[in-house]
Amino acid sequence: TQNANSAVLLLSYNGFKFFDAGDLTWNIEGDLVCPFDHVGTVDVYQVDHHGVNLSSNPVLLRTLSPTVSVMDNGPHKGGALETLQHLRATASIKTMYQLHRDLRGANEYNTDDKYIANLKEHCAANYIKCSVDTDGKHYTMSIPAKGFSQTYEVTHK
Repeated sequence: TQNANSAVLLLSYNGFKFFDAGDLTWNIEGDLVCPFDHVGTVDVYQVDHHGVNLSSNPVLLRTLSPTVSVMDNGPHKGGALETLQHLRATASIKTMYQLHRDLRGANEYNTDDKYIANLKEHCAANYIKCSVDTDGKHYTMSIPAKGFSQTYEVTHK
């Protein structure tokens, strides 16, 4: 499918690492880290494929060992329950951010509201921002429209 043509981005800055594999599916995600790890550990994982259940292979998640995940889901798109379960089962993830509150299900389809940029279906298109300190030792995840921010230590060098 066209999903296999997704570009994979590994962004590094002074020790900070951000990973985004677009719309890759489980089988190709697995090839990135098994039998050889071509990526290493990261600080922030952009959840693949809007969080649909065809992506976010648990082997990839364990290998990347991210501290933060960011899901660019919609109120009715992506954010599959299975994906959230895999993210929650990844011991390294301290915080899961979502672009939209998933309106299809109950709370098990969502992270805590403070980590969701848009809580209503007809939203103001709030975004999630990641800023890395110039020394590369800390990064801050924020939702500017909510006045929310949280700082993390870079741990994956």
